[in-house]
Amino acid sequence: MNAISWNDVVWARDIPILLGSFFVLTAAIGVLRFPDLYTRLHASSKLVTLGSVGMMVGAYFAFAEVDVLARITAIIFFQFLTNPVSGYMIARSAYLRGLPPVLESSERDEWQALGSVHLAHHNSQETLHVQKSGSD
Repeated sequence: MNAISWNDVVWARDIPILLGSFFVLTAAIGVLRFPDLYTRLHASSKLVTLGSVGMMVGAYFAFAEVDVLARITAIIFFQFLTNPVSGYMIARSAYLRGLPPVLESSERDEWQALGSVHLAHHNSQETLHVQKSGSD
């Protein structure tokens, strides 16, 4: 049985992969431990993006080819573009649907729109009901 020698460890490959794995593990712990959707989304969108970038950089050093670099650069670009935006859109839709954040120290609502989708839907239903009864 062959033991792993220090010559087999490629630090340029292993350190980014280990850092990326640490970020992904931290995101998983954050998703399990944080109290509400907003903080869980923050943990998952930011840390998974950083973790996947670390793993991709490590994969590039493992293969060290130009084709791999082009693909990994595209993947990293699209992850930095889409992960934070999708996390923001999910949080915004939850906010507009009326899911209150769990905040112990602050009652501050800068947008003043918590649950405004339900209000708009309720108001439009009332308007339709009034229009239907008025036309009879």
